[in-house]
Amino acid sequence: MNRPLPTAEQVRSTMTAELADSEANGRRATVTNVEKQLGVTHATFYRNYPDLIEWFKAQLVTRRQKAVTEKDTTKREDDLARLRRENTDLRKQVRIYAEAIRQLTLDKAALEDKIQSLARITSLDERRRRQTADLGTKPFTS
Repeated sequence: MNRPLPTAEQVRSTMTAELADSEANGRRATVTNVEKQLGVTHATFYRNYPDLIEWFKAQLVTRRQKAVTEKDTTKREDDLARLRRENTDLRKQVRIYAEAIRQLTLDKAALEDKIQSLARITSLDERRRRQTADLGTKPFTS
């Protein structure tokens, strides 16, 4: 004797339950699991419920796309946060290096002045300042 086939409503509710269970348990929902729950063979199921199978597969595709989109969004947010931290760190390093360059420039100028004074070399600017101070006039500017 043939068993009566489940109604379309029973199949849809079983499919919905399979989707919910698989999402809750972190496993993949399959048509095979729905067939087992309903006690229907594969060929019979595909022959009698092609529209519901297409609906089920569309739900799976939508769910996968949603998961991928959420994953991409999370990854983008993580990447953005990482890049902001790196940007902040690099800006700090640039400020440190700029200060080091400024200090080295001042040290170089001081050392050049010491060398020139020890070698008794007078720079033109210094000589002009002394001459104007001695004469009490304005320095020559071009």
